[in-house]
Amino acid sequence: MLFMAVQASAQDAVRSVPLMTVKQIREKNQANVPVMVRGTVTGSDLIRFYLQDQTGAIGIIRTGVLLPIVPGDVLEVKGTTTGQGSGLGLNGLSAIKVGSGELPKPEVITAERLDNEARHVRVRVSGTVHEVGISSGMHLLQVQSGNTSFVAMWLGHTPENETRVLTSRLDLMDADVEIEGAAVPQYSQAGYRNGFRLVMSSAEAPHLKILRPGSPAPFKRPLRTLNSLRGLKEHHNQRCLVKGMVTYWSDAGWFHLQDESGTGRANNAHFMPETIGWLFRPGRSEPTLRPGDEIELVGLPITNRTGLASISRCEWRVTGHRDPPPFTPVSATDILQSDYDGRPVSVTGRVVDIELTTDNQGFAVHTLWMESDEVEFTALVQKRRRGSVPVKAGDYARVTGVSTTAPGVIGRAAFRVNINDFTDIHLVPPPPAWRNKNVIRWLIAGVAAIGFALIWILLLRRQVAAQTAQLRANATQLQAQLDQEKELSEMKSRFVFTVSHEFRNPLAAIMSCSDVLQRTRDQLTHEEHEHQIGGIQQSVRRMADMMEEVLLLGRAEAGRLPCEPQPLELHVFCLKLADQIRSASDARCPIELHIQPDLPRLMLDPSLLQHILGNLISNAVKYSPPDMSVDVLARHEAGAAIFTIRDRGLGIPTMDRPRIFEPFHRGSNVGETAGTGLGLAISERCARAHGGTITCESDADEGTTFIVRIPCSAESPPPSS
Repeated sequence: MLFMAVQASAQDAVRSVPLMTVKQIREKNQANVPVMVRGTVTGSDLIRFYLQDQTGAIGIIRTGVLLPIVPGDVLEVKGTTTGQGSGLGLNGLSAIKVGSGELPKPEVITAERLDNEARHVRVRVSGTVHEVGISSGMHLLQVQSGNTSFVAMWLGHTPENETRVLTSRLDLMDADVEIEGAAVPQYSQAGYRNGFRLVMSSAEAPHLKILRPGSPAPFKRPLRTLNSLRGLKEHHNQRCLVKGMVTYWSDAGWFHLQDESGTGRANNAHFMPETIGWLFRPGRSEPTLRPGDEIELVGLPITNRTGLASISRCEWRVTGHRDPPPFTPVSATDILQSDYDGRPVSVTGRVVDIELTTDNQGFAVHTLWMESDEVEFTALVQKRRRGSVPVKAGDYARVTGVSTTAPGVIGRAAFRVNINDFTDIHLVPPPPAWRNKNVIRWLIAGVAAIGFALIWILLLRRQVAAQTAQLRANATQLQAQLDQEKELSEMKSRFVFTVSHEFRNPLAAIMSCSDVLQRTRDQLTHEEHEHQIGGIQQSVRRMADMMEEVLLLGRAEAGRLPCEPQPLELHVFCLKLADQIRSASDARCPIELHIQPDLPRLMLDPSLLQHILGNLISNAVKYSPPDMSVDVLARHEAGAAIFTIRDRGLGIPTMDRPRIFEPFHRGSNVGETAGTGLGLAISERCARAHGGTITCESDADEGTTFIVRIPCSAESPPPSS
């Protein structure tokens, strides 16, 4: 009686309301507002029918609408608004049929967009049928379109066939279809948007168009391997068939399996729930499984970025049973560093905590939080009822099960071990103290400290050794510099002594001659006068020659001696040089020349050769006893001019031989024999400037032999005419 009174009151309230469009009603967006709307019926179920005008569509509850309704009817409906937003609807209190017509043209749209945009408007969507059923006189189809799943439905009973027994449309299983209907938004119990359903006008074309025929036999399709489903980017709405062995089973309906190619995870989620009374198609197979069962499985591959093989919306059948694969003992680090996803493993660790919860399907979830190798992971036992976990927090346990590393499944843990039963949790003794992480850390720290100390000591010793070596090198260098300074000082002393000594005699002679000329100028004959003048000139020449030698040595030390080879008649050059030395020495010693016969003209610098041979032959004459011959040999062989100067004089002592080419150095056995100590130094520098060498062979009191080797070539003959 109360309901009838409320209904009568509501009817009184809407008797005089103005006609509104669906758009105006939605813009008002208020509940319990009396409204009247006119539009075309696009579809209906047992509770609502759906009305659409030119501005939009809305769902209407059949509260007071008792007349028969079929799609295409044009109705004028009065009622009050319910809900708000996309869930806004009408509580229909009365309706009259004002005509009939064609259904509104459907909007072509994707299922992904309808997940968020469904507003009761007629749409056209394509997809693949993965399940069929019947509920309260309505046909149901579960359709997959891309990554979106939705239910399409239409009334199976009409006023003409209310008593007909409905059967599921098995012919539509796995068929590709194109469906038209009103897209109705759905909401969860908490009020959140939860996809949509499609209310169709009928199952006739064009409301249901079959693009590719289906088959009622789900297990008759091409076989795929689990590895071929890894990293799948597109499934094209098609379910696939795989075969494998079950390695883990959860009472909640998900499990792990593996074949020869790899591992995978499967579940029966997203099927139309049996709990609301929907009748499944005959023969749908979802038997309870256990590890070791060999099965055939049909399901939809899940596309994911992790590359894991995962299959949903599955049905399966058992084809045999074998012993399940053994559990591989591994560490937590091994699982993280290698591909153990879906593999049977055995892991040991310390139980940190135990959680007992119930999931949204009412299954008991036993979660062991564990730690091993500083890696946190979980072990899961999922059962219909709570059980007794055989370990407690703080214990060490070995768990055997199937590992899961998929980020979307394991939560915040590094990985998860899915355990088939509580008997797969084994209490084990704690590891030895030396395997304790803290002890190992202290040991490593101690060893590291000792290692660092040893390294520091080694580095310090190396640094001390390096600094010592550097000090020794510096001392050696300093000693060498001191020796060099000492040598330079000695050289300067010798230079001053030599120059002073050598200049003193010519200057004394010049002074003596000039004094004689000054005192006895009128008493001297012409010949005596010329003799004194000649003495002065000879002394000046001697001083000039000595200065020339010093300047020549300076140029040689500075590397400024030019070498300008030219064709040279060696026989003529040696004869002329020998005559000059005989004349300068007053024929003290005979000079024996031995020149290679038929010697061609050689490319030599006559100026450098003059200094080289002139000094060597002059020294040989100077330090040989009078009338003792000096041999000079010259030949050309192997691309070099070779000169040998041999005397039979004093010889060079062994201790003086390493320094004979140093400037101003004279042998210790020269006595009062005049000399500057520059001749051999000049000869050696000139030979070096010509690219040659000088070697010495000598013994005291047995004479000396100098060998000069100067690279040179013979003059090229003129071209023949």
